Amino acid sequence: MTTISERALLERALIAIEQVMARNNATGRAADTPARQAIEMCLTSAAALVDVAQALLRDAASRSPEALASEWQTLIGHTKTASRTAHQAVLVLSAQRDLVAAQDGVRIAGESAVPEHAH
Repeated sequence: MTTISERALLERALIAIEQVMARNNATGRAADTPARQAIEMCLTSAAALVDVAQALLRDAASRSPEALASEWQTLIGHTKTASRTAHQAVLVLSAQRDLVAAQDGVRIAGESAVPEHAH
């Protein structure tokens, strides 16, 4: 059914996502501009979806019906989290004029030409 390579690749993807998030948090870059906020949200969403994919690849035959029902609810929760977080990223990005504005932290709402981090 599943190959070890699929599971190993998903685990490596999750580790890479977590490393990027940790590096951004350690440097204080995690949310200093709208682009960085969206990156954090996209990575959070991606990590949740990798968790879902990993769960879908697990062998279900050896677990009790109760355990399977509980795991299924957890899987649904992770999928909802990923969806909501991705939607939040859309909202952050749609409030920007373009990529440069998102990277510089200029908001459309105030039409300020001064980057947010310069305040």
